[in-house]
Amino acid sequence: RVCLRPSTTAALAEPLMPARRAVSGSIRGISVSQAGQPEVAARRVSSLNDGEALLGFSSGLCSGRCFLYWLIFLSCLGGLLFGYDTGVISGASLLLKERFRLGAVELEAVVSSTILFAALGSLASGPINMRLGRRPTILLGSATFTLGALLMAASASFGTLVLGRVIVGVAVGLSSGTVPMFIAEVAPTAMRGKLVALNNVCIVSGQVLAGLVDGSFALVPAGWRYMLGLAAVPAVVQLVGMAFMPESPRWLLEQGRRGEARAAMLRSRERTPTCEAEVESEIAEMAAAITLQREAEAALRRATVPIRPVDEGGGGGGGGGGSSGGGGN
Repeated sequence: RVCLRPSTTAALAEPLMPARRAVSGSIRGISVSQAGQPEVAARRVSSLNDGEALLGFSSGLCSGRCFLYWLIFLSCLGGLLFGYDTGVISGASLLLKERFRLGAVELEAVVSSTILFAALGSLASGPINMRLGRRPTILLGSATFTLGALLMAASASFGTLVLGRVIVGVAVGLSSGTVPMFIAEVAPTAMRGKLVALNNVCIVSGQVLAGLVDGSFALVPAGWRYMLGLAAVPAVVQLVGMAFMPESPRWLLEQGRRGEARAAMLRSRERTPTCEAEVESEIAEMAAAITLQREAEAALRRATVPIRPVDEGGGGGGGGGGSSGGGGN
């Protein structure tokens, strides 16, 4: 618990003004510098090629809007797996109860272990994202999804089954805390809202898919193995596909890797005459926002003090002094 000093408002506002002015100044600087140079078109083409080379892509591969949609599709597989693994147990639990002769407590452990560890995984996703980046966190989630699904499908005991559900729960937490943030950071401003919302659509779609799979394998011998193991398919697709995708531009900027951030954004933008100018403007705004955030956090730390418990004895003494002073007056 903290309380703010009386000068908190001024302390917070003062360091934020230079960063705010930097946003408009950076954007104006970009426009002026490009308008005054005749060779800007040639430099745009050159920088686009440099960006592809930096990321390891050839110019003949999918780029622009096509690349962006492919990147979003791979990311949203995490949402699909989120919905599938939390929904598939509703149908599989009937078969699991019969196969492993589960009581009420054991069945609740199988069902709820994923939700519990999803909460823990979501808490861990924040520090992991800050340290490793968005793409490695998604890759870690994909590998964890795959391991958990295969372990559940091959389960021969109650303990192994619960362990698989725990592993899948951690993957759900990593995915739910990373995928929406990654999509928001790679999507163009004009498309950001609907692309982030697409992840929610995929979560619900995963739950619908889980119901369809449960119904399809309900009468198949050992059908619960297929129900639980099929989650490994989209997880492997995401794992392989994301291995060739770029990192989030914002995270790269936070690490001081501006060139890589610029190249990552160029790869997912349409090749128009104003493409490079728009990317430079967006990077300038993003860099200024990062600076603003860091200065605000530093100002808040300086402007806060811990609340100290009130000393009842001291307070009573002070009150007594006030009373006697009042009597004297």
